[in-house]
Amino acid sequence: MKNGLEARPLWQRHLLALLAVGITTLLAVPLHNHLDLANTAMLFLLTVVLVAVKLGRRPAILTAFCSVIAFDFFFVPPHWSLSVAHAQYLVTFAVMLVVALIITHLTAGLRQQATDANTREQQALSLYELEKVAHEARMQMLSERLRNTILSALSHDIRTPLTSLYGLAESLKLSKPPLPSDTQETITAIRDQALHLNSMVSNLLEMARLQAGGMKFRKEWQPLEEVIGASTKLLKVALRHQPVKVSLPADLPLLEFDAILMERVFCNLLENAAKYSPADSTLQITAKLLPTQVEICVCNPGEGFPADKLNQVFELFERGNHESTIPGVGLGLSICRAIIEAHDGDIAASNPTHGGGCICFHLPLGTPPIIEPEPFHPTGNTP
Repeated sequence: MKNGLEARPLWQRHLLALLAVGITTLLAVPLHNHLDLANTAMLFLLTVVLVAVKLGRRPAILTAFCSVIAFDFFFVPPHWSLSVAHAQYLVTFAVMLVVALIITHLTAGLRQQATDANTREQQALSLYELEKVAHEARMQMLSERLRNTILSALSHDIRTPLTSLYGLAESLKLSKPPLPSDTQETITAIRDQALHLNSMVSNLLEMARLQAGGMKFRKEWQPLEEVIGASTKLLKVALRHQPVKVSLPADLPLLEFDAILMERVFCNLLENAAKYSPADSTLQITAKLLPTQVEICVCNPGEGFPADKLNQVFELFERGNHESTIPGVGLGLSICRAIIEAHDGDIAASNPTHGGGCICFHLPLGTPPIIEPEPFHPTGNTP
């Protein structure tokens, strides 16, 4: 690979070679009375070496010939002439030229060897990088296999007994005759904790699938109020003391989203809002139409988010208050962000001026399909 002076055009390198001969001549002239011809010739040979190293083979050959001419013209008697007074000087010129050309050839060979060595080094580094990438790919594949194994274990070995535990607790609550009140309270606590633990496991599974890229999206054009209704129904027990007020525009169009994943978003946001709200407070879900998006907010009248963590609450295992006694592992909002961003939207946390906290996200409006009204047929005249 050429660099420095050798990367310049050939005509520039030839010009620099001639300039080098001229500078050597100017330096040698005042030294001529103090140096014999052999030492003066050494100065020109040194110039040939420097040109060969810096400018390459062809400029060095030009330097060799021009050095012999300059040496003859300026320093060999008769001065200022190319004629030769003694035949022995012809031998000097021939030896000087041959030595200069040999030096040029050897220097060029060394440069080529250095270039070849550098090329081999670059190839070795490239092979090392390829091997490193291949190793990382193998490790990632093994990691994905381990992740899938853990997901399978969680799905079957943890969720199944949790579901059974919840079902047994619910059956005990409904048993006849009713159990004593203190036993009923214990059963309710067991049921609620099983439900909460099941939600945590679900969040872990969802996040693992999202990070592994194994989540399949099934986007369809559908009304937003249906997925909100399904979410509040799923959280009927968790929200039994905190009603949800839903306010949607009358002209809200159909939106394209995966209903199952969007249901997870609303469940996580409502659970999060409920955990950090006073008892018997009302949670709010609102929507607002924007030019190209719809803005959906889930708000609660609690203390709001820490002002210095509004941009961090969506990170993995991040919680608003690390010392909080409220149960949770900090995955719900991370899952919400991953799902919303997969729907080409964005999500953010804020603390309204009137108090409380809000999580707002945006979904693109797009162009929903036109639903043709069914034709009206009077009774008895159906086609």
